Amino acid sequence: MDIVNISADAQDFTGNVWKLENEDTCLIDAGTGDSWEKVSELSSVDKVVVTHSHYDHVDNIAKVVNYFSPDVYAYNPSNLEVDAEKLNEGDVIELSGLEFKVFHTPGHKDDSLCLFNEENGLLFAGDLVFPDGGFGRTDLAEGNRDVLIRSIKKIVELDVKVFYPGHGDAVGKNASNWLNSSLEEAMKHKSKY
Repeated sequence: MDIVNISADAQDFTGNVWKLENEDTCLIDAGTGDSWEKVSELSSVDKVVVTHSHYDHVDNIAKVVNYFSPDVYAYNPSNLEVDAEKLNEGDVIELSGLEFKVFHTPGHKDDSLCLFNEENGLLFAGDLVFPDGGFGRTDLAEGNRDVLIRSIKKIVELDVKVFYPGHGDAVGKNASNWLNSSLEEAMKHKSKY
């Protein structure tokens, strides 16, 4: 399985657009701005999973749907400008030949979700946690630090080998340690955001 952040070279501010490619091509989030240029170079997109509906993760979703006609999945489809299927806590979705369990992880945004493949220890974290002990902002609409902490606690118990955040690089070395660091930092309740 090939997993690549196709928005890595974007000049505009954008969330990561993770491409999974094996039996089919799937995207985790659609990004915004010039990340569309890389998405449009793909030969196909079969599925898109939206980690949450902040603009930097979904602004290009209509373009992706109009260009490729993929199946789109989200925790709250009504937050999107395209038709999407609803994912719920505990659902399992197949992406590029791998099964991912859905975790509803609000705190940064009410419709946030994470995807975890237990077999390989792969976690798509959206904006819940970031490398170096970072975590999603809670000073925006729908943000709530206590709810975010509860969401992080759900994923720190998973056997994560690699996590793919909504911003920044994938973390493979000491992934579980970084997740625990994110929890510790969030629990400090400092006014960082």
